[in-house]
Amino acid sequence: MALVLVRWQKIPWSYPLLASHKLTLLVPLYILAPPVLEAYRRYWARLSWAAYGVEGSPPFYLALTLGFTIGWVGIATVMAIHLRLGWRQWQGRWPGGRALGGVVAGLLPLTLLIAGVEEILFRGVLASTLQSLLPWPALLLGVSFIFALCHLLWDGPQGIPQVPGLTLMGLVLMVARWSTTGQLGLAWGLHAGWIFALALGDSLALTQIDPDAPRWLAGKPGQPLTGLVDLALLLLTGLGLGWYGQGAGEGWPG
Repeated sequence: MALVLVRWQKIPWSYPLLASHKLTLLVPLYILAPPVLEAYRRYWARLSWAAYGVEGSPPFYLALTLGFTIGWVGIATVMAIHLRLGWRQWQGRWPGGRALGGVVAGLLPLTLLIAGVEEILFRGVLASTLQSLLPWPALLLGVSFIFALCHLLWDGPQGIPQVPGLTLMGLVLMVARWSTTGQLGLAWGLHAGWIFALALGDSLALTQIDPDAPRWLAGKPGQPLTGLVDLALLLLTGLGLGWYGQGAGEGWPG
């Protein structure tokens, strides 16, 4: 399907991808992934979705909501630190209620879909499939590193500086699943909250990174996971989840 779209839309076969071209390729992937994963679950693995950490219970949705809140509040806190230290400059006006509501209404289901597909694929199906083959440390690192490398499909060589940060992000999301005894609700919500906050900031274009900001602290433009402050947010989130999950997380991996 990607090859057909590349030819039909006359997308250049080179990096970097324009944002519009990336979206053209991303949307069909996330539409195709759920039925493919369902077919794998039903006809190959023959397991319930609960085996991959997906449930329809109130605690699952509560954990998803909690994770989403932690995610966007964390990003908002980092942005506030950037603004306070002068690493970002305020350049826009906060939109009115109707305009803001329209942006939120468009982004919320999209970010939940993207985060949900990625969590079911990486922390769900892949992690659950490999847990009987790998010891826990290798499972943590292996799934997280694969998750990071897959982002290079979209970013190409320019995305290499983010691989360590994406690996750390994957580790935190694995810990989130562990801390809730194998359920994906918290990891899904956390991932969606991060994507939502970043996408909302980009859509409203309220701030821009200062060209004189220290890259090792503030990160490169368009690559937040290359900055020490953003990595510190991930690390603190992971440590908090690890502390929360002591005892509770002993049931996963089984």
